[in-house]
Order: sequence, then C-alpha cells, then structure tokens
Amino acid sequence: MSFPVATVPNETPSRSWFARLEIGSLVIPFLLTVTITWSVTRSLEVANWADGLTMLTGIGLTALVTGMIFARVSWMPAWLAHPLASLPGLVFVIRQISPVIGAQAAAEFGSTKAQRLVTWGDYAAEVVLRALIWIRTLQAGGRGEDIVLFVVTLALIVWGVGYAAGWLTFRHQRAWIAVGLNASIMLINYTYAWPKPTGLFFLFFIAALLLIVYQHIVANQRLWRATRVEFPDFLPARMLLASFVTFILLAIVTAFLPNRPDNEHLARLWRTIRAPITALREGWQDAFSTINAPPGTTGAFLTRNARVGGPRQLGTALVMTVRSREYSYWRATAFDRYTGRMWQNAVGERARAALGVTTAEDARTPLAPGVVLEQPELRGRTLVTTTFELAQTRSDGLVMVGGALASTSLPVLMQHGYLDIDGELLPNFTETATVVAAAPLEASQTYTVATYLSTVDEQSLRESGTGYPEWVRMSYLQLPETVTPRVRELAATIVRNAGAVTPYDKALAIQEYLRTLPYNDQRPMPPEDRDWVDWFLFDAPGGYCDDFASAMVVLLRAGGVPARWVQGYAGGELDPDRRVYLVHENIAHSWPEVYFPGYGWQRFEPTPAPYASVPVRPAFPPADAAERPETTGGLGGALSDPEAMLREMIERNTGPAISDADALQREIEAQRMQERLRLAALIGGSLAFLTALIGAGALWLHWDVRGLSPAATAYARLTRLSGWAGVHAPPDATPYEYGALIGERIPRQKRTIDRIVSAFVAERYHPGHTANNQLPKEDWQALRRELVALLVGRIGAALRSPFRNTPPRRRQRAQ
Repeated sequence: MSFPVATVPNETPSRSWFARLEIGSLVIPFLLTVTITWSVTRSLEVANWADGLTMLTGIGLTALVTGMIFARVSWMPAWLAHPLASLPGLVFVIRQISPVIGAQAAAEFGSTKAQRLVTWGDYAAEVVLRALIWIRTLQAGGRGEDIVLFVVTLALIVWGVGYAAGWLTFRHQRAWIAVGLNASIMLINYTYAWPKPTGLFFLFFIAALLLIVYQHIVANQRLWRATRVEFPDFLPARMLLASFVTFILLAIVTAFLPNRPDNEHLARLWRTIRAPITALREGWQDAFSTINAPPGTTGAFLTRNARVGGPRQLGTALVMTVRSREYSYWRATAFDRYTGRMWQNAVGERARAALGVTTAEDARTPLAPGVVLEQPELRGRTLVTTTFELAQTRSDGLVMVGGALASTSLPVLMQHGYLDIDGELLPNFTETATVVAAAPLEASQTYTVATYLSTVDEQSLRESGTGYPEWVRMSYLQLPETVTPRVRELAATIVRNAGAVTPYDKALAIQEYLRTLPYNDQRPMPPEDRDWVDWFLFDAPGGYCDDFASAMVVLLRAGGVPARWVQGYAGGELDPDRRVYLVHENIAHSWPEVYFPGYGWQRFEPTPAPYASVPVRPAFPPADAAERPETTGGLGGALSDPEAMLREMIERNTGPAISDADALQREIEAQRMQERLRLAALIGGSLAFLTALIGAGALWLHWDVRGLSPAATAYARLTRLSGWAGVHAPPDATPYEYGALIGERIPRQKRTIDRIVSAFVAERYHPGHTANNQLPKEDWQALRRELVALLVGRIGAALRSPFRNTPPRRRQRAQ
C-alpha cells in the first residue's frame, strides 16, 4: 500500500533587478569612493599646477561612475569592459580640456589659427602632434615645455585612477588597491604643493580607511553566513563608527607631532621612504617643466615659469649657511618675460634657437671648476668669494649667485643669451638666467662661488645713461597687452611727482611708492581674467614679494627702464659667533634688478618686509683712486663699444679653458657614480619598505585569527587563502562541499584539506567535541605553497586576459 507524498517544487525564488543589483549595499562604498576621488582631484585643483585644472573633479567622478557601472554588469568580462570604457573616456577627457588647448594655441599661434580647432578630431590631432614633439625632446635629453600635455596627462591619469577605483571596488572588492592608486597621487601632490591641502588629505585618509574596513567586514560577513557563524546585528555600522572615532583621534594626535624627526636615524629612515616619491616628482618636473611653481616653494625653484599664486606660508627650516665678507641677496633664477599671469624665463629658448640645438638645456655653457669668467660690464664691482653649506638637498640643482658670476668650485652649466655680431655668435654672460650644478647638490655639501658684487655709487648710476644694447631693449622692456592704461599712467604719475629724470631716480621713486603699500602674505589669488600687477596695484594693494617685485618691474618697463624679475633668497640672519648668514625657508624672496649700461644688473627692494633690506649705495664716487674699493680691470671701462668688450672677453676667457674636457669628464663620471649610489639607495629603500609591508601583512594575518582554536584557525587560513586564489565558497555550500571544491583545484593536498575541514566541522557542530591537535607544520606549508602558486597563476591570467580573444569562462570549461 502506498501513500501519496506531497512535494514542493525546488525552484529558486525570482529576484527583481533592483535586488540583483544590491543597490542598498552599494550606497556606503559609493559615497566613500566619491569622497576619496573628490578629495584627490580637488587637491590637484588647489595646487594650481596649471590653468584649467578645475575640470579634474568632473573627470574623476565621471570615471568613477563609469567604472562602477561596468563593474556591476557581471556578464561582461574585463577584456571587453576596459576598451569599451576607455574610448568614451578618451573622448570625454579631450572634450573637457579643449578650452585649455584652444587658449594655449591662441597664445602660441594667434587667435586666428586657434579658431581652426573646432571638432573633437581637431583637438585630438593637436594633442598627438604636441606629444610627438614632446617625446623627441625628452629623447634628446631635454625637458618638456608644453603645458597642454601636462594637463592632458594629468586628466588621463585622473580618469584611469577613477575608473580603476570603480572597477576594483565594485567588481573585485579590492578597495585597498583603489585606495593605493589614489594615495600615490595624493602623496606626490602633497609633498610638493604649497600651501599643503591638509584638510583634503585627512578627508581622504579617513574615507579610505573606512572603505577598507567596510569591505573587510562585509567580506567576513559573507564567509560567516556561508559557514553559519553568528555575528551581531548592524556590525558594519558599528565598525564604521568605531573606526571613524579612532581615525579622528589619530588625526588629532598626529597634529601635535613634530614636523621633522629629531633623531638622525629616524630622519634617515624618512628620507629613504620618501626617496621614491621624490624621484618620481623630479622626473615629472623634467617631463613637464612649465608647471606652475607652488606659492612659497623653498626646496626648489622652477626655472621656466613662476606663476602668481594665492597665500603662502613658509617654514622656518634652515636651507643653507653662507660665509661671505659682503652681505648680498642670493640669486637663483632670473625671468625676463611677463605674460600678465606669470613670469617666464625665455633666455634658454632664445639660446636654443640661436645655436640650433634641440632643447634649451643643450644650449647651456659648461664652466669647469676654478675657471675664472670675466663679465663684460663690471664697473663699480669688487670680487668676493662666498661659501655655501647646504642644509637641504637642492632638487633643482641651482647654484646661488650673489652678483655677476666669476668662478665656482663646482662644474656648472650656465644658461645665458647669445649675440650675433658681424655674423659671429658670441655668448652674452651679462644675460645669465640660471647657474645649475652638473652634479646633484646634496644636504651638507659645501661649495664656493666667486662673484663680482656691486659697490657702485648713486652718481655713477645716474650718469650711466640710456644707451641700452639691442638685446636689452628687445627682452627687458617687454610688456603684454594685459597691462592696462592705468598702470602706465600710474608709472608716469609716480615719476612725475618725484621729479625723476634718470633711470636710477625713476627706480628709486617707484621703489619708495611701492614700499608704502601694505605687506600681506595671505592675500587671495587674483581672478583668472585679470592682469596680476593691475589687480595688485588697484584692487588689492597688499601682497608679498612676488607682487611688489612684479609691480616694480612692470612700472619700470612702462617708463622705458629695462628690468627683470629675480627669485632666490634674501641675505639671511647673521650668526656673530660663527660669522655666517643663516638662510631659512621663510626668506625665500623675489626682487627686481634694473639694467645700467656698464654696470650691469643692480638690485632694488620694493617689498616692505622685515627680512628684506634696501640696498645702500654711496652718494658719490671716492675722492681719489686710492679710496676706491677693489674693482675688476680691463673690460669695464670701454662703455662706448660693448661689442668690443664682448670680443675681448671671449678671446680672454673662452675656448678650452671654459669647458676643460678632462675636468668635465671626471665630474660627469663622479655624477654617474652618485646617480648609481642614489639608485642603489632607492632600490634598497624600496625593498626595505616592501619587506616591512610584507611583515606588517603577516602580523595582521596572525592577529586576525587570534583567540581561535587550532581547528578554527586552520580552517580560517584555508578559506582565506583559497578565496584569494579564486576558489570562492558558494553561498549555500557546506564546509565539506567547499573543501571538496578546493581539493578539485589542488588534488595533491586533498587529504590535508579533508583533515582541516573534518576537525572544524567536528568542533563546530558536535557539542562537547574539541580538537586540540594542531595541523603538522610541514602539511600546512605544503598546502600554503599550492594555494600561493594558484594565486600567482590567477594574477598572471588576469594580466594576460586583455590580450586573449577567448572569454575566461569558456576557457575554464574547456579545461
């Protein structure tokens, strides 16, 4: 006799599209990744590396959403998703930066030619052409000068990192990789930007750690549900709250820590850790030398462009000590071209064009150690030897000069102009913009520089006249169209009210006028559509040295007096015990230099700052020759024929002496040896950091299973390594089923896996049973070796998958 049995169809309940997308569980990680991306891109915008970077946030957030959408389309493999996302990403990036491309093209070629850029293809072709020129320049050993390519590169990096963050976070739940990519950009930007975007950095830090914690808890919840391990309700919310409070306390504690380590070993460790970031930053600066110098930069000066910035806040760390019998300012870079928004050093570009070489760096003139270089305009100067001892490494390699360069104890490269006289190309050392060391300048290094310091009197400067050479009139009276008529009128009014006639008296009048304006190093950034000097003089008459020096140069040029804008350091604070000048970061300075025929460049000081000093000059020359200070002889007296001075200087001081091949070759070999040592230190530091990271990871893995029994510990390690290797537990799988799945992938370890699973099940589901016997160490090591090999194979397959045409799922079934 049989009885009917009621049965229920084994059907999987249908789930709506909303439930399948799990939108509810995506809200928190989405908000955290948005915060991470926004803080990184916003920090780049605040750093103001170039005009037009305000579109970075939109690019980064769009890329993040794109990566998230493609990640949630589970049927789409990576090899298809990434190209599909890259094409619209490239189009979107080019379209977003098209205003920057158009503005730069108009500045370089005129508005008529720039108007030809209409379609997306036009802008893309412009970028490709610029990239080809840029690559050839870098291959020739030069430095990139195209700001458009910097903006394009930065925008593409932001898109790539944003897309990767969306893909890694929402497809593979690898938030720590996405955080690492964003952290690399944030840290590199933070080490160089000024003022530091500290608020954005801490916002990024908190959001990043909360995202990692959240995904870790969610991943463990899935594992606990699969193995039927009970856990408290609202565990993610509780962990996020506890982590947030911990991070806030950590941020508060770090705010009171010293900025610089006092212990030498800690300082050395910090330099080792920071070395990769510094090297990457310096390589970036070589590739894009026209990026804007951060306001208040002290560790390095950018030698191509110096752009107006916002408020500045300089540190007090010691930069160098200077031993000299004469007080002076220490010049780093001289700029000749004013654009209305920035100063540019065009001397190297003119030298490159004159010599017909590939880059401005190729046009530099080498000067061997100890070789004396006489300048052509040296009346009223005295030869002084100055010793510099560096307290910080100079990543820019600039050699400080207190006057007109005579000689150095280092092999250097001089960037200067050239003159074409009767078909003969002669170097013009009066127009020297920068002096760069041929070898790296490291902290604690000492070098000497002999310079011709000015001792000229006021009467001599008044009588020097206005017989300016052609190269002075062409480059140092230049003013852009952005200079308004009221600026020119103000210059004329100042001169007229002072009754000034000679260039020297005009310079004094403008200097005194500017020193009546207030000093304010927290002044805001000028509007994008305003001329820097016009805004400073009429709308915000308060600024710091950059503003005062720029205003004086522009006012002088408006009145027909040639001048240039100079960056470097003010003289420093005298240490009477050591008889040296202490030069700190907070006296990084800019000032104007005015050209006087026969006397060269003379310093003036319009900035009313306590660290700045007005040059003091005697009113009249000495009564007789015996009372005159020591002056250089020969070339300084022939004022009537500057070309003759140059010819004589070339005959006496150039040729084999200037570029002693043997001496320079020895210095180049020494430089290469230092570079090799630096590379070895960099590799060693990176290996040490990687070792420390691996050790920290191993410690965390042991800490994560603390308090568990031997059976539970072995099972937790087995499932964790298996998950990393790609063998994931199905949601409804029992421990035996999951163990069998792992055994199929590594059959040689099936016995060890069965032992681990059986011990865990017996302890977990058999009341009163305990399994205290630990798994033999050699068995666990063999099992771990197999799982790690499986993990490495998975990583290799992921790297190769974009280049394969067969979808991964079909390939797995075929196996």
